Amino acid sequence: MRFLLWLLFTAGVLVNAFVNTLSGWTGAAHVAASVVSGVLVLGSAVGLWLTRAPAADRARGAV
Repeated sequence: MRFLLWLLFTAGVLVNAFVNTLSGWTGAAHVAASVVSGVLVLGSAVGLWLTRAPAADRARGAV
């Protein structure tokens, strides 16, 4: 599960970088692509946050 979330997070960041630097899209297409990639990044970041190890495990050094 966490692997998939990391994969989605990475894909979202790469898509966002592509949209903002190389795509050449303007107007509604640029806004739509930015929103989709932003939702992808934020959603996967929240999923990673919710699936992290409990604080007691992190304090002991277990991952």
